[in-house]
Amino acid sequence: MTAENATAYASGESTEAKSALMNRRHFIRQTAFAAAACGLPLRARCDSAEQSEKAEKNGASLAAESIRKFASDLAGNVITPNNAEYDGARSIFNLAFDRRPALIVRCAGRSDVARTLDFAQRYNLPLAVRAGGHSRPGYGICDGGVVIDLSGMKRVEIDPGKRVAHAQAGALVRDLDEATHRFGLATTSGGCPTVGIAGLTLGGGEGRLMAKYGAACDNLLSAEVVTVDGRRIEASQTSNADLFWAIRGGGGNFGVVTALEYRLHPVGRVLSGALNYPPGRIPELLQAFGQFIAGAPDEMDAFVQVSQSERGPRLKIDFCHLGDPQTGNDLIRPLRALNPQDDSVKVMSYLEAQAAGGFLLAPVAHFQTNRFLPELSGASVSAITTAINHAPATCRVVIVALRGAISRVSATDTAFALRQPGYEVDIVGTWNASADKAAAVRWVQTTGDALQPFAHGVYVNQLGDTSEQLVRSAYGPNYARLVDIKKKYDPTNVLRLNQNINPDSLPN
Repeated sequence: MTAENATAYASGESTEAKSALMNRRHFIRQTAFAAAACGLPLRARCDSAEQSEKAEKNGASLAAESIRKFASDLAGNVITPNNAEYDGARSIFNLAFDRRPALIVRCAGRSDVARTLDFAQRYNLPLAVRAGGHSRPGYGICDGGVVIDLSGMKRVEIDPGKRVAHAQAGALVRDLDEATHRFGLATTSGGCPTVGIAGLTLGGGEGRLMAKYGAACDNLLSAEVVTVDGRRIEASQTSNADLFWAIRGGGGNFGVVTALEYRLHPVGRVLSGALNYPPGRIPELLQAFGQFIAGAPDEMDAFVQVSQSERGPRLKIDFCHLGDPQTGNDLIRPLRALNPQDDSVKVMSYLEAQAAGGFLLAPVAHFQTNRFLPELSGASVSAITTAINHAPATCRVVIVALRGAISRVSATDTAFALRQPGYEVDIVGTWNASADKAAAVRWVQTTGDALQPFAHGVYVNQLGDTSEQLVRSAYGPNYARLVDIKKKYDPTNVLRLNQNINPDSLPN
């Protein structure tokens, strides 16, 4: 409730007046807390200048005292705008966002997470959860609220005998890959080394091993979750199975995941690299890629990038083949016959292949959306070609083939519903100068609209825009069940800074 509404309600009946006064005090207290934490003056509306000054003084004092008491109970540390590390702590991968939280809580363990959840709710402050900081819509940070920062919780332990990894939720893809690589093991993880494994897995989790071993969420054995009421619970097939189903694709809607347990697989040296083609021939090359993927075994992963250059649109195909290198080279021979300009495909360790990264390697301002295409039809290829011909120089289309093991799971077995073989098409616009933002965003939106007639769903992890319609599209037949589970674990939608599953979005 705003202070204006509280003032208006105070003129009604006595019961309403009491309620309004309580709400106004809550508003002043909340605003004072955020203002004091940010080092800003409070300007809440009151009945007089004297009341305003008194409320500001009392509220700021309450906030400072509350912050000190809160911080003293933590094993981790609290970062406020007055700390030298504040600007670094609030920065995220998508530089399009410049948000200023009141508090960043660098948690040291699950107890810190529980205390922070309680603190944010007590003051009714916005709450963001950050692990790797790669959220496309910038949800790992917020204005004027509290950030649960898990980046200090990144321990990874490997049980090579059981082929299991235990990882804290602040670990990045490179942390997990480096730990498993020592034992010749790996699990499906993201294509960029600095992506957080928690957000990746909770949204589904595409990666180089998904055709052979499934999505990241398919390899999740269990997770430790702190619920919004501060309970620590385990989610697995045998414990809180409904929650385990939901967090495998449903994102951070149901609780704060603080640790994850993964199934591992033997992965040694791989054939990896890229074929870069000269400008032009985009329809021909996309059709060739579709034919290649249709006949490829599960051991072969490949994705396409189509981007602009000074000489026109260019296409690149990235590969990662498990198993015998000669077999891999034989598979890609038809694509080599199409005369690539550069050929970097060679044998390397899986860790080296992962370190090469995906299509966005360094923090940059960007806007992104995606569409899932069941096939690369002539019409969809034509739409992609037309779009890239008119793309700003910093824009691109990335086409990720979903097939093999990831598509042999039922759409309702996990919350992650993209189980039909097809292509996840990411449409990305980046910019270095603010003057270029509008053109990049407009191109992404226009391209998404052009592909919509051929689309059947979206991938929630690659959405830079948010709407209930898009979220419903991401979860398809699973949406109603996700709403029910949200109502059970987060009925008041405390965890709403995400691709949100609103507990009130469906009738009772």
